Amino acid sequence: MLQELTQDVQDWAAQQWDTAELGDQRRTARAVTLGTQLAAKPAAQLPEQTGRWKELKAAYRLLNEEDVTHSKLGAPHWEATRRQARLCDGVVLFIQDGTELDFSHHPKVVGLGRLNKLQRHGMLVHSCLTWTPATGVGGVAAQRVWQRPPKPTDKESKNACGRRANEYDVWAELLQEIGPAPARASGVTWISVGDRASDIYGYFRQAQDLGWEVVARAARDRIVYTTDGARVHLLPWARELPGQATTTVELRGRDGAPRRTASLQVAWADCELTAPRWGKERGGPRLCVSVVRAWEADPPPGVEPLDWVLVTSLVVRDAADALQVIAHYEQRWVIEEYHKCLKTGCAMEARQLETAAGLQALLGFLAILAVRLLCLREVSRQQPNTPAQQVVAPELVQTLQSYLHLPPGEMTARAFWRAVAGLGGFLGRKNDGDPGWQTLWRGWLKLQDLAWRPEPVP
Repeated sequence: MLQELTQDVQDWAAQQWDTAELGDQRRTARAVTLGTQLAAKPAAQLPEQTGRWKELKAAYRLLNEEDVTHSKLGAPHWEATRRQARLCDGVVLFIQDGTELDFSHHPKVVGLGRLNKLQRHGMLVHSCLTWTPATGVGGVAAQRVWQRPPKPTDKESKNACGRRANEYDVWAELLQEIGPAPARASGVTWISVGDRASDIYGYFRQAQDLGWEVVARAARDRIVYTTDGARVHLLPWARELPGQATTTVELRGRDGAPRRTASLQVAWADCELTAPRWGKERGGPRLCVSVVRAWEADPPPGVEPLDWVLVTSLVVRDAADALQVIAHYEQRWVIEEYHKCLKTGCAMEARQLETAAGLQALLGFLAILAVRLLCLREVSRQQPNTPAQQVVAPELVQTLQSYLHLPPGEMTARAFWRAVAGLGGFLGRKNDGDPGWQTLWRGWLKLQDLAWRPEPVP
């Protein structure tokens, strides 16, 4: 991951788009040029990113070409991510989730669809990131983008019931697009991880057919059958299971709440999922799964207690297996950070192209750039007390110390990255918290420029 970050942006852009099949080699060359320009200033608008009127016109022409699409621009990166996942040892998590891109502030865009509230329009994006314990975020393995059609009438909806495609089908479709998991004998296990929207029978069945494992958070109080043959409702049954182990998880601060450590009780049991009564999956076989519940028995005052009911195809025999399922699910936050990076670090929702097709093409660039920004953010937060020279090239540490007139010698990784963010405008005040993508990226580019093309020290 760090090796990719230290690449020159032009070399990195060539690696991402030089093999994109856009119908004309000149378009591919222009895609590499535009990717380089976007990577240099991720959060800026196209006029600032391209720099000159001639370059801006070339970017607009590229984004409006019929052959330049989100899927064609993303394909080389997706394929490279999948190949790398097949070469890994042990567990590879494929973390999925969807998000909305809201362009309601730009009402003249042609071709957008409705969002989940009246008078809002935009696009829906479903992404799948790879993650391993050894390397962290690997890349985007698949991504789907679409617009909702106008809302059907009650009569149309009733006539289509049971035969029309459902938006939730995307969870299973992405597994099919990525392909069968490696054989178990290879020593690699692919696990698809999702939140409550992934609590779908068809998704579990598709994973089973392709040799994948699944960890999903339960959302529906569906009917299941216990090992003794009892027919029960999933959620009440899971919440009656007695605690068999304990663990702690670190919860990120959300909606203004601070970070905190939650002490959890853990229980587990096996059951069988039944097929839905309606729709294309009706009549399907029962699926053998394990259920792991993790909950706060004694939450802090005024805090909503954490209560996860996780459904998994993994076999859970003991406490170690149950805690591993929870550890897999804990990594789900990575996909949320990725979508935030796409919207904030790359300013996707602030783009002002005139058509949905142009915005989708631009997403083909920014969706990959967001991975690079996310990797930088994660590197900056890993092992904060490790000596910086073990994390990045010693030349970069020395350049930073010289430019900022810092004393030579050992510097922690945390001090190094906060100083890098300072080059990008991070103030580092007492209550500022960790630096974000934009200041880290601006500082990182400036540091590399100082290291490879030295400037006079001020």
